[in-house]
Amino acid sequence: STLDRSSAASDVYKRQTKKYKIVHAMMVAFVAISMFAFSSCELESSDNGKLDGFWHLESIDSLENGKTVDMSKLHVFWGIEYKLIAATQYDNNTERMFFRFEQTSDSLKITQAFINHGHQDNGGDIPLTEITNDLRYYGINNLPEGFAKEALSGSKMILRSKTLRLKFKKF
Repeated sequence: STLDRSSAASDVYKRQTKKYKIVHAMMVAFVAISMFAFSSCELESSDNGKLDGFWHLESIDSLENGKTVDMSKLHVFWGIEYKLIAATQYDNNTERMFFRFEQTSDSLKITQAFINHGHQDNGGDIPLTEITNDLRYYGINNLPEGFAKEALSGSKMILRSKTLRLKFKKF
């Protein structure tokens, strides 16, 4: 009968309208997610030039007394990339450190120091506000600590603070 056909046609129309609304909502969501993903992705790249790399600390010269500590047989490294220095000592129980830094063409300034405390699940890295023996071991006597870049090439780096000269060889 006509009433049954009219009711069936109405049901088909409702199902098609519902499908259209779902497909439309999915397309809008896909476009919105795509726009957000592409607009919020900002690739950060290092602008450090020759400073980036894995540096072996070869010696520390005291500018106050003229003495030199030979570090060449020890495994003390600064890994530098982007705005972070990972300082590591593989021979003893010295804490692994992270340093935030700023630089210009002729200077490097350690602005913050952290003890590497592993992943966030372990509490994350611990900020240091006081100078520790572990910091001194890596040549950091002050926070912040400023260094002049006396030399920087593809194979060697020499940094001078007010009290120390750190000599590195690229690993």
